Amino acid sequence: MVKEPVERGTLRILLIGFSPVTRVGLQAILATDKGLEAVGEVTNGHAALLQMREQSARGRPVDIVLTETRNSEVDGVQATRLVKEEFPGVSVLVLTESDNDSHVIDAIHAGAGGYIFLKEMAPKALLESIYRVVEGGTQMKTELLRKAVDALIQNGRKTLAERTAEAAHLSPREVDVLRLMANGDTNKTVSEALGISLDTTKKHIQNVIGKLGARSRTHAAIIAAQAGIVGSPVTLAVPA
Repeated sequence: MVKEPVERGTLRILLIGFSPVTRVGLQAILATDKGLEAVGEVTNGHAALLQMREQSARGRPVDIVLTETRNSEVDGVQATRLVKEEFPGVSVLVLTESDNDSHVIDAIHAGAGGYIFLKEMAPKALLESIYRVVEGGTQMKTELLRKAVDALIQNGRKTLAERTAEAAHLSPREVDVLRLMANGDTNKTVSEALGISLDTTKKHIQNVIGKLGARSRTHAAIIAAQAGIVGSPVTLAVPA
């Protein structure tokens, strides 16, 4: 059993766009952990926003969203973008059947904190990924992340020089935090490694994400690789 998150209550989870069979399977897995609660299922990003607004108004806000990338019924990348724009503090974990590189890149740019394969997903791994993403870690296979970094550089979304210039605005402490973020470390791990409080860690992380113009910690880690702050994209991923 995955341990319950530190200093918080039950994590409330919203599902977006899964097929009935997949949805039932996910609900069954979530039900095995008393620290998690599935609060609803919706078909698209706009419906998700309505549900999340309602939950927030009732004082029971959503903590994490689970969605897919793209299929005939849902655009999970768009859903991720909508959720992160209105609820930036909500974590998003993308589950997929596809290893399409462009989907990985688009999900990262939209703000997803993790990206894992349904076909390779053991129940325990899903639960661990949920906690890890909510507590500030990243979840993505090494090979996927390496390809995503390579594609971002080759496609020229921003040049290495531009990314390096952005990184130059980081303070030495923020660079230290970013390097640990790039390892996939949680807020607590970063805090302990640097000998600073959890609140200070969270503030540094938000500053790093803001200065780099990133949508998520994972996105910030990729920018760090592009800017040469971390030595190799392989260090950015948490083994699935």
